[in-house]
Amino acid sequence: MGQSWSQFQQRNNARSLLELAPAGTPGSGAPIPNLTRPTLETALTNVGDYLAKKKKTVTVIAVGGAVNTIHLRSRQSTHDVDFYNSRLTVADYGHLIKGAKEAAGRDPQLNEGWFNNHTVFFIPQSQRDALTDQAFAQNEVIFQHGGLKVLAAPWKYAFCCKVDRLAGGGINAAQSYDLSDAVHYLARHLARHNLTTMTLATVKQWFAGYGLQWTVGNDVVIGRINAAYKTKFGVEKVIK
Repeated sequence: MGQSWSQFQQRNNARSLLELAPAGTPGSGAPIPNLTRPTLETALTNVGDYLAKKKKTVTVIAVGGAVNTIHLRSRQSTHDVDFYNSRLTVADYGHLIKGAKEAAGRDPQLNEGWFNNHTVFFIPQSQRDALTDQAFAQNEVIFQHGGLKVLAAPWKYAFCCKVDRLAGGGINAAQSYDLSDAVHYLARHLARHNLTTMTLATVKQWFAGYGLQWTVGNDVVIGRINAAYKTKFGVEKVIK
């Protein structure tokens, strides 16, 4: 999930991640594609069992394809489970590393990168605590077993990241599934707040809050989202 920020910020955030997570954090290898919902749930169950065996409880916040595949079921598969949580300790990471490795040892489909925190590279350090707090306040549980709980990232944040990437503002190029993801994230946000539409001004406020720049390209993307949302849910001009 890409965001627009300077190379200086990227270097600072990379250093922060290295300080936060010990060497060997899950995600250091190349992701493996086509992990289905049953595969992911079995893998996460194994992590939860490992944590329970160690009498530990850990909560992580998932972003991207894992949320779509496990919770929204808008994708058939994804590459990995990408997470963050600014409150995790080095000890928490150590338990997650061992649990993820144990899960990978039980399923040849999983490589060492199937469970990772690479998304931290895309979150400015100044926003990590706020995004963690927002996810805990939202409290949308996408998976829970044993000592592991997985929350969804804030829907408005997930939506903004997709809009930003579709408009060309992200570090990574837009993907074919980004438009669908944006539509489903927006739908979930609206449903939670008992809304059917929202204003463009609100979306722009979200962007500003996350340090993202609004461009003409974003206006074009909003038009695409309105059209895709109408096709999927039958709502005319969901963003007004």
